[in-house]
Amino acid sequence: MKTPVLTLLFLTLLLTACGNTKIVEKPVPVYIDRVEYIPVPYDLTIKRNKTTIPDALTYGQALELWSIDRATIDTLNGQMKAVESLGQEELPNPE
Repeated sequence: MKTPVLTLLFLTLLLTACGNTKIVEKPVPVYIDRVEYIPVPYDLTIKRNKTTIPDALTYGQALELWSIDRATIDTLNGQMKAVESLGQEELPNPE
């Protein structure tokens, strides 16, 4: 008496498990943004001093100081671009 009941119970469980339909969604890649700190090289953090303006300044000296200041600004802008591009080559494109 036990065997037919157990067989019938087993078949019932087996058939109910097969009759269940699940909807499986297609996997979608998920991109996670994370903050990663990149150390800035020392040569990009060097301070630049302001040029001092002497009391008795000629036009030639003023043009020379202006030229030096422009070169300093170009150097600092180059350093800022180098700092901005530190982590760009490592980041994958999410698209």
